Amino acid sequence: MMGIISTTLASVLAGTALAQSSPNTRDETVTERVWSSIAWVMHGDRSPLGVPGSPPTLTPLGAQQLLDRGTVLRNRYIVAAHEPESFDVSKLIGAKLVGLSTNAIDNTQLDIVASADSYNFHSALAFMQGLYPPSTRVFNGTDGIAAALLANTEILDYPLEGYQYPVIRSPSVDDPESVSVDANKLCPQYLHSLDSFENDTHVERFYNDTIAFYKAEWERIFHGDNIQYPVGLADFHHAYAFYDHVQYLYTHDNATKSQLNSSFVDYFGSLAASEQREKHGNLTVSGRDEGDKIRAVAGRTMAGKVMKWFNSNIQAQGHTNKLNMAFTSIEPFVAFFSLSGLMDGPSGHLFQNHVPNPSAAIIFELFSKGGSYSEYPPDEDLWVRFLYDDGKRDSLPQEYALFGNGNSQSVMPLSEFRHSIGRIALNSSSNWCDTCDSPASFCLVTKGTTDGDDTSGSDPHSPAVHDSQGLKMGPTIAGAIGAASAVAAIGLGLLAATLCAGLRFHRAGSEKRREQERMFRMMNLGSAYNNSQKNNNRNPADADVTYAKNGIRHERVGSWEMHNGFSTSPYGTSNTGSADAVLGGTNKEGGGGLGRVYTGNGNDAGFYSPRPGGGTGSSSSKQRQVSVDDDDRASYFGAKPAKPRDFTA
Repeated sequence: MMGIISTTLASVLAGTALAQSSPNTRDETVTERVWSSIAWVMHGDRSPLGVPGSPPTLTPLGAQQLLDRGTVLRNRYIVAAHEPESFDVSKLIGAKLVGLSTNAIDNTQLDIVASADSYNFHSALAFMQGLYPPSTRVFNGTDGIAAALLANTEILDYPLEGYQYPVIRSPSVDDPESVSVDANKLCPQYLHSLDSFENDTHVERFYNDTIAFYKAEWERIFHGDNIQYPVGLADFHHAYAFYDHVQYLYTHDNATKSQLNSSFVDYFGSLAASEQREKHGNLTVSGRDEGDKIRAVAGRTMAGKVMKWFNSNIQAQGHTNKLNMAFTSIEPFVAFFSLSGLMDGPSGHLFQNHVPNPSAAIIFELFSKGGSYSEYPPDEDLWVRFLYDDGKRDSLPQEYALFGNGNSQSVMPLSEFRHSIGRIALNSSSNWCDTCDSPASFCLVTKGTTDGDDTSGSDPHSPAVHDSQGLKMGPTIAGAIGAASAVAAIGLGLLAATLCAGLRFHRAGSEKRREQERMFRMMNLGSAYNNSQKNNNRNPADADVTYAKNGIRHERVGSWEMHNGFSTSPYGTSNTGSADAVLGGTNKEGGGGLGRVYTGNGNDAGFYSPRPGGGTGSSSSKQRQVSVDDDDRASYFGAKPAKPRDFTA
């Protein structure tokens, strides 16, 4: 869906690229200067979640939606071009982002992160194609045009007519940065909070009022090839999943679209919004700590990331973090709408009754009013603006008031924004570890805000900065550390006793265990064992074993290995056949002749033990009776020790 935006902006970009004013000329007409911007973007249209054998993927429609959204942001911050008369052109003109590279991506100015889901990462790629479209004779990187110039003076463009390559990070759950875009994952306290979801009075009422409707609509919608959604999940408890499937079919399946009108789909969407509000925006539910708003944890880490990005831009005096983007699913959106008061504000119905559409975007702008174009303003001259783009076709970002302010107060001083967002933010991954009691690897030892994902940006004025000297760990982590300390203390005590008092430990049956281990080593040494035996390195118990000059071992009559044609081993008892079969190297599975003892019965995996020597032979069903000559080592395999023969008689 290219839409009006794509067509219009493409012509604008082509017609105005050469007519752009220089920064100094623009300074004469622009009173607001954006120094840093943050866009938190919802993925585009994708295939439904939970379809067996079909992981969700970004659709071509979804990619077009994100490309359009990226083009809107390019128009706002880079081109600042005119839009159709229905749009507020003045805001577009006044929002040009200071110093942002115009045509070529400068990845040092950008910070882009996407959750680990493939459709979010691909949404980021599509968005960036709209923000920085392919362009010939445009060069980026540290070497610029020098890297494109060949020795023969030829200049090469990037493939696909100048496709540009953004740096997009997609942190795994082992990365502390993942908490900013995947806060619900590996958060046991959040999952525990959902245990009470179905028993909530409000949820029960919704469930009872809509269960018949859901079952009837399931029968009508999911038929034939459309039976991808289980009827057992057709209820309010799974309203968003149900809506996810219905919306996809309504968009991509003509038969479904013909039998459903948009009002039905919108109603499913409003029910999904109510369910998601309870799961991600209910601020009355606590986890381990009272008042921690555990269900909104995704919005709390989002708030912390927003302040980190702004603080990084301020500390760098505007040279880095000019444009910051995160690409996620629905959870941070719903949680932040609740935490920031948007659901209860003058436009609350927009945020309460509708789930974010594909490609919806939350935008924060750090800007100043007046002043020099080249000098970064002091904190007291910085303001924050909040905008929301609902992702609908041809939509543009609109301003809304945060934290209970009226619509006339859609912007606020930076100091006020810091104070308000600091009250809801989880400012670092260590705070998230503590709140979630998470088993994530980076949570094993975390301290204050000194970890690599300190979302406060170490700003001394931010209320989100906590005491960096306080150790942050949950009870699980504390228990593990305590247990390790106890084990270490016991070990040190035993070591001291050993050194000072000559204390020694002997395991019961240790001599027998060592002998058993020696036997297994011998059985696996192959030719090395042969060589040692050629040097008369014989065990006293093997006095009746002799060796020829060629080093091949000769089995004595009545040796322990055959056990009456059966072998008792840790793998069970099985028929082995004759000594000729096992020494000759042809077993019942037709294996080669490498001199192996085969203790399988031909129908199972058996138990192979390497034997020195080898040759050829044939399988035999002959069975040998246990002899008094049997070696006492057979006791390890279940046989009784043999009594020594009396040669004096």
